[in-house]
Amino acid sequence: MKSVFFPAMRGRVPAILVGIALAAPAFAAAAAAEGAKNLGCGAGKLVLNVHYRVVNDLDTGIRGNNWAFDNYARTVHVWRKSAGRYCAASTYTGTFTTIAGTSPGGRTAIPAGIRGDFKGESVTTFRAAQRSDATTTTGDLGTKDFQCTSDDTKGQCAGTFDWLSAYFRSTDNFKTFTYVRYAFTYHATEGGRGTWTDQLVGRKYQSHGDITALKKH
Repeated sequence: MKSVFFPAMRGRVPAILVGIALAAPAFAAAAAAEGAKNLGCGAGKLVLNVHYRVVNDLDTGIRGNNWAFDNYARTVHVWRKSAGRYCAASTYTGTFTTIAGTSPGGRTAIPAGIRGDFKGESVTTFRAAQRSDATTTTGDLGTKDFQCTSDDTKGQCAGTFDWLSAYFRSTDNFKTFTYVRYAFTYHATEGGRGTWTDQLVGRKYQSHGDITALKKH
């Protein structure tokens, strides 16, 4: 796989409305923080709470091979831990369709067209500065078509959306960006069989199982 808005008012604003206007952002922030999956990021100020749907993304196996196309829903929550330090938690839920070639676990060859579903979670830490020109930091960002082909490199497809650079700036190209949690599970449901898991354990990536073709009778 590897906002609250109050319209402008003319004239004097009643005191009760001033109180509501001042309190509402705090209530909204509290509600957003409560609904966000922290996944171990811990305390901090929630500065990004968005979700979007991705279509036509690439998935890579343990050999770095492109083994499937993915469509999925993703959430991204980012907490500011201190000045310039952030923790991001993401969830993924979607489906995959295999590309002919090496299986994700690297054990066998698979045909194109095996379908299945997957779920995943990731947590990353990084140092950066928030962009002042980001317009939407809460809510639905719509659908992002990554426009990947089987010959592309993951993360470099024509339509790839990079949430990190969309909302943050870095003077060192985000060299501090580090995964501290990564866990994905894939399960074949049509045209193939098997379950493949890919996760980070003790700073090392571990893979178990595989997605394989159905046996011919």
